[in-house]
Amino acid sequence: MMRTRFTVFSLFALAFVAAVPTAPGLAADRNTDLARELIDRFYDALAPDSTALAGFLGDSFQIIGSDGPRLDRSEYLKFPKAITDYEVSDIVSRNDGDILTVTFTITYHGQFRSRQRAVPGLPRLAVFRQAGASWQLVAFAALGTGINDVTVESGKALARFFEALAGGQPERIRAALSPDFQIQASNGKGFVLEEYLSGNLPDWQKMPTVQDLVATSFSNTMVTRYVLKVDQTLAPAMTVFQRINGEWRVAAHGTFAAKK
Repeated sequence: MMRTRFTVFSLFALAFVAAVPTAPGLAADRNTDLARELIDRFYDALAPDSTALAGFLGDSFQIIGSDGPRLDRSEYLKFPKAITDYEVSDIVSRNDGDILTVTFTITYHGQFRSRQRAVPGLPRLAVFRQAGASWQLVAFAALGTGINDVTVESGKALARFFEALAGGQPERIRAALSPDFQIQASNGKGFVLEEYLSGNLPDWQKMPTVQDLVATSFSNTMVTRYVLKVDQTLAPAMTVFQRINGEWRVAAHGTFAAKK
């Protein structure tokens, strides 16, 4: 059996080593490694089954999205989400006692509320708190949502807009429009929100249809161009949507001269 013998010199040497403060660079590296481990744990837990995530989120957890929605712990655990792959970069972390704050850049592919998203390197902020021997995520801010796959989503957003117009009810139409809404008609007339609602709405006999739809989106903006068919008339059109509280609302709409 091996035994360890301590001399007076050995004890002095151990005390001297313990008294030497950790180099700032070494402490920063440790914080970065810890931050990366915790970020990975969060993104790895973003799956349809929230069991792993539930064990990582603190009781006081909150998250805020780039377009304003705020969710607490129970709400976020129910929120449909799944990450396919991700890449983390530009980690900057600060540790003060039991609190670790981290800013970083994330690139990922995933699905949220049945919406496919490809986020191309956008900033994030996370706050972690140490609870005993483990860490918990207590706050998260998503700064931008990146490029969205809006092939299907744009068609649904346009249908909601046109259904509201066809119904002719001003308050339902208002709910589909952004507060800064503007429209430009092919006859040269343009209106802002209140002007449009106060007597300049279309008078459709039946719902129009959309043809040749092309949609692009980045962050909270979606731009669509298409051919609008009203009765037997075909007219090029463009509609710009803004996402407000998780819902696409029309910010601008323009129609052009009808095709012959």
